[in-house]
Amino acid sequence: MEIDISKNGGNTEETEEKVEKFYERDILDKTEEEEKPEEEKEFVPTGEPLTGFDYNVKNEEEEEAFTIFQKKYVYKRNWVITALFAVVSLMFVASIIKNPEGYLNWVLCFVCLVMIFTTWFNTFRIKKYLMKALSSLEDDKYRFTLYDDCFKIETVFTEEEMQAEDFTPVKPRIVRFEDISLNIIENARLFIIILRKETIYVLSKRVIDEADQKLLRNKLKEVLGEDYEVSEN
Repeated sequence: MEIDISKNGGNTEETEEKVEKFYERDILDKTEEEEKPEEEKEFVPTGEPLTGFDYNVKNEEEEEAFTIFQKKYVYKRNWVITALFAVVSLMFVASIIKNPEGYLNWVLCFVCLVMIFTTWFNTFRIKKYLMKALSSLEDDKYRFTLYDDCFKIETVFTEEEMQAEDFTPVKPRIVRFEDISLNIIENARLFIIILRKETIYVLSKRVIDEADQKLLRNKLKEVLGEDYEVSEN
């Protein structure tokens, strides 16, 4: 299943129900992954790893990353919708001024204002719901490995978890640089990896040493060019 947040803004009930699957969080949760293309399953990274490190993600870092994602891909759509309904509502206001007794103009103006409110309310509701859903995963551990032609993210399980009767291994996620839509946003605290505008991974700089940060930054800039964005915030 793929959910393109840039199109629906995360503002539908269907998105709310499926949002945990969409936001793999850097975040590989401990559920079965949907089927991947056969070539992705069989792909083997070329050469030795350039670097690798274990990490976790705090709830506030997830919230910061998702807010940045929304500002980049969702807020633009929201502002377009807001502008359109604002213009239409002003037209109805003008009609109301000319004919205050026109009941329909009042109703349609109110509908426009409700649509503006709903657009922004649902955007923030989705973020609140997502943060609540991910709060139980804050202590999970992951491993990031960078190769020349891809990177791999896998869940790190404890011995206790692996010995549990209901333990189910999670297949590592391998992202090939050559065949995927990939965007990176780096700020003072995070590397935010966005795949196809639908899946987000968060790498916190607090757990990455300076040498690895530099290597990761240089490699991804080399691969992505303009799709690697540095934010001052």
